[in-house]
Amino acid sequence: MNKRSLILSFCLLVVAPTFVIANPFVDVETNRGTFTVNLNPEAAPISVANFLSYVDSNFYDNTLFHRVISNFMVQGGGFGTDLVMKQTLAPIVLESNNGLLNKRGTIAMARTNDPNSATAQFFINNVDNSFLDYTETNSGYAVFGEVVAGMEAIDSISASATNTQDIPLESVVINTVRRREGQLAFTALKTSYAVGEIINVSVQESGITREVALDLWAAILLPNGKFLYLTDDGVSFTFTPTVFKRAVTVDNTAHILLNFTIPEGISGNYTLFALFNEADKGVGDLLHSLRSNIVQTEISLTE
Repeated sequence: MNKRSLILSFCLLVVAPTFVIANPFVDVETNRGTFTVNLNPEAAPISVANFLSYVDSNFYDNTLFHRVISNFMVQGGGFGTDLVMKQTLAPIVLESNNGLLNKRGTIAMARTNDPNSATAQFFINNVDNSFLDYTETNSGYAVFGEVVAGMEAIDSISASATNTQDIPLESVVINTVRRREGQLAFTALKTSYAVGEIINVSVQESGITREVALDLWAAILLPNGKFLYLTDDGVSFTFTPTVFKRAVTVDNTAHILLNFTIPEGISGNYTLFALFNEADKGVGDLLHSLRSNIVQTEISLTE
């Protein structure tokens, strides 16, 4: 298979690489691109809970990355697009002594000189900033997650021209910050399958409280760039975009969703993908929705 054509064909649907599923994911959409943050509640439970309380109330919508320093970090989450500071919840306890370091791509809580003063503002390290790490003589800054996709958006923001107060001359707007609605993972996959064998897909939603029902899609990407969709019966395939399983309910958070038999006549090397999007949104939503959690894998099919 031509790898380049596979990538070009698949880029319409894939917005992030395959992840090892563990902690909550949050998608941050800005006017400079979108990035995805994997939060770490095990290491930083207070910081993550605080951050998600702002996310879940849509607090970060239409706020700014108001402080940008090239080759250092980008800071946002506290000011509206009018550069007026938003009212926040109470400050939280500093969790900088949690073993997480201020490396490139990590997200940390911003604060004042008071160690226990962090509220809504956060920053993303654009380079390794070890001087921000906790030591016995330095309170440090609490890292609570890392960017796992879309770091190019952070680099674009970091390159912004700024005034003497480090405010970008052209506003860098955070449009939305949203939890992912579900986290998919392929289970027990082999690299090669024969006709008649079964492929399993399960869903894991650890740490995520979902409020809406979802649709599950599954398909095989063919060498010509077309998608062969699994149909509602879970056995046959079609070139017509088809939801395999409609309205996965809110309380279904850890179970096998799909196992299907490899059909005849499609031997070769392929990409298998599965994804969620909001129930009844349709195929058009798959082409742009960041809340459509997508997993993909390379498989070889033989007759």
